[in-house]
Amino acid sequence: MKIFRRLSSRVKTVSKNSVLTIGIFDGCHLGHQKILQKLIWRSRHLGVPAGLMTFHPHPERILNHREIKLIQTMQQKLEYMKQAGLDYCLILPLNKKLAGLSGEEFVRKYLKEKLGISEVVVGENFRFGHNQSCGIKELRRSGRQHGIKVTAVKSVIWRRQPVSSSFIRHLLEKGQVDRAARLLGRPYEIAGQVVRGKGFGRRLGFPTINLKTANEILPSGVYAGLAAVGNRVYTAAINIGFRPTFGGKSPSVEAHLLNFQGSLYGRKVILKLYHRLRDEKKFSDTGALKNQIASDVEKVRKYFLQARCHETTA
Repeated sequence: MKIFRRLSSRVKTVSKNSVLTIGIFDGCHLGHQKILQKLIWRSRHLGVPAGLMTFHPHPERILNHREIKLIQTMQQKLEYMKQAGLDYCLILPLNKKLAGLSGEEFVRKYLKEKLGISEVVVGENFRFGHNQSCGIKELRRSGRQHGIKVTAVKSVIWRRQPVSSSFIRHLLEKGQVDRAARLLGRPYEIAGQVVRGKGFGRRLGFPTINLKTANEILPSGVYAGLAAVGNRVYTAAINIGFRPTFGGKSPSVEAHLLNFQGSLYGRKVILKLYHRLRDEKKFSDTGALKNQIASDVEKVRKYFLQARCHETTA
């Protein structure tokens, strides 16, 4: 997948006559996946490239000055798009000039003149133009004027409401990773590099890896999860929070990998959160904490044992 971070003549050599989708696609949830499947199908049917136009920073941060936390880092999103089969991704720096374009100007200047696309595939609730004043009706009207076909994809509905990034953020921030996973179509992932910690876990008999991460949503608590290191996957008890028993003042992400011995310093690890076990809490002494960790590890072991049993009997 080719990645472009600004508009140039090089972009049009790839985008001309392509099929394009437009949006933030934070989380790449079930609704986004439905759009991407339609996009890829149309591009393969026509024998042209499939692309994504996305924006950075998030529009809410620029236009409404809201410091929302994103589900994915840009790198995670790009990796997902590559795996989905996209041929190119254009990341436009969002500024007030771009946001101030009318819907017709956006279609004419960007989609027709600068990119030369043949078709756009978007969700049925897609909004664009100054103050998000335009929708599918206006997009189709401008598309007809400039020879661009518009395909609108219906939303994915879960419990009578459309699946959305904002709702998934809400679930994650409350630690409801099981429900979030249903809407993402996969477990929530925290990616980062293993760095040296303070050795608390090792002294308690449960050595942990400490992760330096760019992920913004770090739901406090103890979780049953998996740790992916290269092509190896380990069952893990994952703790996210401030380590109150040790007087921690900054958030940390650490994981005890079951049935693993060795060092992972400097390695990239992806933690996948499957199930929340409990809140993080302060213990009266390290002995009580050690007993709790032992209980947590056993619960993690049982969780995945039951999950495997369910898979083999389903």
